[in-house]
Amino acid sequence: MKRNLAMIVAVFLLGTTAFGQAVKDRNVIPVAVNLNQVLRMTITNGGNIEFVFNTIDEYKNGISGDVTTSASANPAASEPMYQTDFTVSSSTRWMISYGSEEATFIGTDNPANTLALDNVGFTIINNGAHAFETGAAQGTTAGEVLWDEQQNAVAGDPPAALVVYPADLIEDNDDPAVANAGDAGDNDFTLVWRCGTAESTNTVNPMNASAIIDQATSPNPDRYVTNVLFELSVDN
Repeated sequence: MKRNLAMIVAVFLLGTTAFGQAVKDRNVIPVAVNLNQVLRMTITNGGNIEFVFNTIDEYKNGISGDVTTSASANPAASEPMYQTDFTVSSSTRWMISYGSEEATFIGTDNPANTLALDNVGFTIINNGAHAFETGAAQGTTAGEVLWDEQQNAVAGDPPAALVVYPADLIEDNDDPAVANAGDAGDNDFTLVWRCGTAESTNTVNPMNASAIIDQATSPNPDRYVTNVLFELSVDN
């Protein structure tokens, strides 16, 4: 009797153990990350630049948005007329290509009249939080995320001449630790334009070394125009 009772208890314990095993359940929650590209350049001021030469001083010295090189009677008041302000908002490393649609300025009164692009130049003022590389070569200064192909972004650098599209203007500095991606507060710039100032010491694209009044072939009186393109793209 005792032996039978022991067997019954053993069978009962085995059954209890078998029925007491953990029960598993599994659910799946899909998680996705959708990165939509943000790439936007906004011109906030100076979308139309026009230099008007009315005096001999302007023909001799040029007209500039930089008050230190302007020959206008009231350079401080006229300065904003020759400046273009723009911002870049980008979720990835970016670059801007720019340049004139035409090989020269073309006369509107007489299309046969032309004016060399290098009579017009510009410098860049950096107003944003991102800094330009100041070393001798791209990527040599850690933490500075902008590279200026025209070498005119640092205060005191000579202006670069206007050239035919496409030419690199601003791009990422190739620092693997930081990128020039950011909002308008990070990437905020001013182009300071000038015409006929003969500032010809830029080492990438120098302006015309002669003032308009001194050029070998005097430009005919006309209104000379061209469209300057700016293209923002991903910098791979």
